[in-house]
Amino acid sequence: MATFLQDLRYGVRMLLRAPSFAAVAIATLALGIGANTAIFSVVNALVLRPLPYPDPHELVMVWQDVRARGGPANEWGTPGNFADWKKSGLFTGVTAIQGWVPTLTGLGDPEPLVGEQVTHEYFDVLGITPALGRSFRTEDDVPNAARVTIISHALWQRRFNGDAATIGRAIVLGGEPHEIVGVMPAGFRPGIIGTAELWRPRRLNLTAPARGAVVLRIIARMKPDQSLEQTSASATLLAAQLAAAYPEWNQGAGINVTTLHSQVVGNIQQGLFVLLGAVGFVLLIACANIANLLLARASARAREIAVRLALGAARRRLVRQLLTESVLLSAAGGALGILLGVWGIEALVAIAPQSAPRVGEIGLDRTVLAFALAMTLITGMLFGIVPAIQAARADVTPALKDGARGTPSKSGHRTRRALIAIEVAIALVLLVGSGLLMRTLVRLQHFDLGFTPDRVLVGQVNPPRVKYSTREQLSAFYDRLIARVSQLPGIEAASLSSIVPLGGDSDMSILIEGRPVPKTEDAAIAVWYRLISPAYFKAMGIPVKLGRAFESIEPSPVVIVSDVTARRFWQDENPLGKRVRFGEGETDPWFTVVGVVGEVRMRGARGGSRSEVYLPYWQYPEPGTNVVLKAAGRPEGLVGALRQAVRDVDPDIPVSGIAPMSTIVSGSIDEPRFLALLVGVFAALALALAAVGIYGVIAYAVAQRTAEIGVRMALGAARKDVFALVIFDGLKLTAVGIVFGLVAAGAMSLGIESLLFGVRPIDTLTFAGMTAALVITAVAACIVPARRAARVDPMVALRAE
Repeated sequence: MATFLQDLRYGVRMLLRAPSFAAVAIATLALGIGANTAIFSVVNALVLRPLPYPDPHELVMVWQDVRARGGPANEWGTPGNFADWKKSGLFTGVTAIQGWVPTLTGLGDPEPLVGEQVTHEYFDVLGITPALGRSFRTEDDVPNAARVTIISHALWQRRFNGDAATIGRAIVLGGEPHEIVGVMPAGFRPGIIGTAELWRPRRLNLTAPARGAVVLRIIARMKPDQSLEQTSASATLLAAQLAAAYPEWNQGAGINVTTLHSQVVGNIQQGLFVLLGAVGFVLLIACANIANLLLARASARAREIAVRLALGAARRRLVRQLLTESVLLSAAGGALGILLGVWGIEALVAIAPQSAPRVGEIGLDRTVLAFALAMTLITGMLFGIVPAIQAARADVTPALKDGARGTPSKSGHRTRRALIAIEVAIALVLLVGSGLLMRTLVRLQHFDLGFTPDRVLVGQVNPPRVKYSTREQLSAFYDRLIARVSQLPGIEAASLSSIVPLGGDSDMSILIEGRPVPKTEDAAIAVWYRLISPAYFKAMGIPVKLGRAFESIEPSPVVIVSDVTARRFWQDENPLGKRVRFGEGETDPWFTVVGVVGEVRMRGARGGSRSEVYLPYWQYPEPGTNVVLKAAGRPEGLVGALRQAVRDVDPDIPVSGIAPMSTIVSGSIDEPRFLALLVGVFAALALALAAVGIYGVIAYAVAQRTAEIGVRMALGAARKDVFALVIFDGLKLTAVGIVFGLVAAGAMSLGIESLLFGVRPIDTLTFAGMTAALVITAVAACIVPARRAARVDPMVALRAE
């Protein structure tokens, strides 16, 4: 310990003697460690940290796997399948969830809320109990049972002032009275709908459950002694048994079991690991730069090291001393880096996509702090070990003969150049990755989604089922609503739509007149449908390519199809006048095709083409619609007028989710924008650090070769030749790094292919452009040392020798 303290004190003195070197090294490290700490905090909160439930590894999502019928691997479940999976004994607990968007009335202004309808086992399966009151009981979850609800801690504080007497209180949700029976803990996070603030029993009829309604998302808890693979194997056997028992509904439907964690994390995981890798590369470049500084400093300290060796110091002791100095530098950089990391975390939370899960959990916890401390120690060893070994291997006699001036070793020179080549390679990998992601973002921003979002305002209206329980009542309400909003000043068109682009989807089966009814084992013929009013296509800028739009009065059932649907079902035939039927009932009406409109990418650019149909809202009225207004000016100016218009029709119905359509479109690409922005920042930082590294090595080489340059110039070398010599030396160094960087960039681009859109992984333009940018930067970094070399006075240089 005494020896360590001695090394520590000596290391502090040596660093204080070189304040400029120490400041540059500490600042460089602080930047790298701070960025890594901030990004790791996001990865830790969103990906690595277990879900906040007891034994979270046991929680899984259970899906219908209908790939054999042409559907997805993760399809929602039916009440019938839920009942069967629950009775199978495959899991220790199973619960079903369905979305719920009630309006809270009777407590001041009506407030639209987001909730979940769940089976009574929900909180038991998650392993969480209410902080106040009780959980749901079996008797709460049967048809016609009295309505009860459990609310979140945030809602309890916001609307009920945290009053314990809230338990047992009656409130009106969606026009129905509900008794509040529980309040969840402050830290509770829902398993499926992250913004849910209240829950009520789903009240499924499990004695005769529906088997065709795909409406439930299902969470289960695996048995403690079974792995995911074992559970999945058992689920495959169960699916085969259910297919034999209910061939009409379950033929070709498997069971897919996935972790709940993967459901919550979603598609953001790969992007976050790309960010973590990018910022790790930045830290590697920073370490390489500091290692180069230490190598240069070791040359300057060659006489000091030689004297200590001559006096009997062990080389191992010298290595330990130099490593102690490196760790001191790293510790100072780490301390400052953690402070920068805290600020970085705040900045990341501010710009993180709103759709990202668990954003509220991002912060500097013990795991993140341990990561930062480990990173500090590792970087200190990483950039310090090579310079320390190189310095301790120095030959004593030449260093003592050389006097006070340090003599660079050939091995040290080669090491510095190798480190710079590595920096260049890493920088090129980051530049190419950034270029690919930036081009992806541009393609997403300019992709034609099939509609015009400019000057369009959207707001959601959810009439309560109790008050509007029949189709006639719903249709009458929508008639009054569209008549009222059509009178608003400053609009070009007003319409209703059950679903707007990027707002979800709804599908149903379809039969084509004159075609045979599909057999159960065949792929189901399904289409997405939208319930709209006549002005919808005008409001959204969707072109009518054939036929006409809806009229305000349609004497018979009519339908409009997208051009994708027309090509799918009628190929080269004219679809106008063709008839289709929705559902499988023999009494369901036939709908006549009266128009064909352009395709709309309802799920965004990455969503692919889907078959879509449009129906007048009065033919199939459903509870809940969107008001779509095409403004003559800025759509934000219509927000107040829209709220008042809906209030005039029914004062108990608020408008929720009001937003310009352009904002919704922009929000749909928040994740690729976030990723491209940060990778671009790290790539720029890597490029700057690489430029600094190239400058340092070339400048040091020029300083060491001053005598050689003087001799060259004395023998007739022109200043422009010396200038070109130095530039060429820097370019040779850069070229080596580029060769290895291109290979690594090719592998990297293939690894992030799933994050790209409209850009090939091996994109020639991106690779060439980023390589050119790196070469230009390298030349710029060499210009100052080259000009300094060209200005060497031969007589002064030779006299110094």
